[in-house]
Amino acid sequence: MESEINKIERLFFSDSFSGINSYSSEFDLFKMMGVRSKELVHSNIIACLLNPSYSHGLNHLFLNAFTKGISGLEVINSMPIPLSTLISATNNNVRVSRELENIDLVIEYPEAKMVIAIENKIRAGEQPQQIERYQATLKSRYSGYAKALIYLTQSGKKPETLDINSEVPVYCMSYEQLTKTLSSVKSRASKSALFFIEQFISHVEQYMSGSNEIRDLCWELFQKHEDAYMHMVKSHTYCLSKKMKEIFSEIENKVKHDSMFSDYSNNIEVNVSYLEDKKNIIKCDLNLRIKSWPDGLWVKVYKHGWFGVFPFVSKVNLPNVIDLSKNLSNHPNAKIKWWDDKYYVSSNTNLDSERKILSSGNELSKDHVNIALNKVLAHILEINDALK
Repeated sequence: MESEINKIERLFFSDSFSGINSYSSEFDLFKMMGVRSKELVHSNIIACLLNPSYSHGLNHLFLNAFTKGISGLEVINSMPIPLSTLISATNNNVRVSRELENIDLVIEYPEAKMVIAIENKIRAGEQPQQIERYQATLKSRYSGYAKALIYLTQSGKKPETLDINSEVPVYCMSYEQLTKTLSSVKSRASKSALFFIEQFISHVEQYMSGSNEIRDLCWELFQKHEDAYMHMVKSHTYCLSKKMKEIFSEIENKVKHDSMFSDYSNNIEVNVSYLEDKKNIIKCDLNLRIKSWPDGLWVKVYKHGWFGVFPFVSKVNLPNVIDLSKNLSNHPNAKIKWWDDKYYVSSNTNLDSERKILSSGNELSKDHVNIALNKVLAHILEINDALK
């Protein structure tokens, strides 16, 4: 009887596995730029491609296909916009706006008296009553218009915060559906735009939705190597946890021994902890401080939902940093969002967003270590200067 190790080895050396590996190793412009999950970047791209006035060569083609394609999406509440209305809006002049009353993307069709809004969610969750508020905004702002809100996500999931009784219908759209529509018209794009569009579609297939080719390869693997395939699936949590621990071990080692921290190498205290977590698989926390700092003052490197860095003090130790915080113009200290009982010790008032390096911490790789170390050093230098 074949051993489990031999089964995994056969899977590893199979043609199907090589095909998947080759596919996942393709050049990804978005990964290279570190924006694979940046909603702002993706919303800007979609707004550009849907705007006929941009010099992508598509003119109204993508906008028209997108507009008519709304009729094929799942609608959750209310009555959908009639197909005849959607068709009548094609080839019209439009206004494409970003962040109009905080809605990611709004397409106005003045001649057809229709408006389509898009709320784009890649990794972030919904804010309290977010979709309900956007439905109310569309209702009040566009009286007399046919209107709809598209909830765009990786999988096409339903939003949790909509008003089911609103007259504004909410449609669910996946990135796969979006890029399928884009693929149908991409051949008409200019040469330079076509290269970018194909990169965008490839990125979505690799990172967000998968492709038929990948699914077929996975199915072939599953059929031929089901036992080994299941062993690998079951080991995913273990492997990801091991990867994170190795990365945090590298961060700890560099903090203690790298030349960029040589001025503090004999005076740094480091604590590292790991916690298994159902949602995030593993939470990693590395706290470090200069031993001469006030008690309770630390810089944290963490991988929970996010991967990020921030300087902090717990509530009980706030009296120890009063003078320091005044020197940093941060007194009283700002509370850290989503972190109970912790407060910033920094002059930077935007750390609730700027502490983040990755919005999806489980995508952390060794490429991000130096970014974190640079942030750590910047916080150390700021605190030391303020303590002088």
